Amino acid sequence: MFVMAALVTGHTRETVKVRNMSASGALVEGPTLPNPGTPCLLNRGEIALEAEVVWMKFGKAGLRFARRADVAQWLPSGRRSQSDVDDAVRQAKAAQAAPVQPHSRTVPPQAAPLFATELSREDVGQTAAAIEQLADQLAGDPDVVARYMTKLQSLDIAAQTLRKLAEQMP
Repeated sequence: MFVMAALVTGHTRETVKVRNMSASGALVEGPTLPNPGTPCLLNRGEIALEAEVVWMKFGKAGLRFARRADVAQWLPSGRRSQSDVDDAVRQAKAAQAAPVQPHSRTVPPQAAPLFATELSREDVGQTAAAIEQLADQLAGDPDVVARYMTKLQSLDIAAQTLRKLAEQMP
C-alpha cells in the first residue's frame, strides 16, 4: 500500500506514507513521528481515524485505531490490493511462458533489447529498488504528491510487482 496521509497530534501535522493497513491499525512512515502512547488522527481527504501510536522505530510507527477502519476507503483510486499485484505477476509469467505464434504477415523489425541476456532475480530486484527509491524521493515533495498521487501509487505497485516477480524467479 502506498497512500499519503496526514498524521495529526495535539499541535503538529506531518505528512506520512501509509504502508500497510488493517481494520484495527496501520504502519506509517515519516521523517518525524510521535512517540508511543501519543493520541493522533490519521487523515486522508474526507476520511479520518482516531488512533494511538503503539510503537515507533527507524522512521516507522504502528498505529492502533480507536474504531474499525474501512480499508477499501483508504486504497488508491484504482482500489488496487495485494491480490491485484499477485494477478499482475501471474499475467506476466503466463505471457512469458506462452508459446510464440507464427505470424502470417511481415512483422517490422524490433529495436535491440535493453538486456543481451535473460534477466536475473538480482536484475529485477535492483529495478524494483530503483523504482521504490524514486517514488520515495518524489513523495518527499508535497507539490509532487499533490499533482501526481496516482502516478506515485502506480510506481509503488510496480515496485511491489517486480519484488514479487523476483522472489518467484529461479
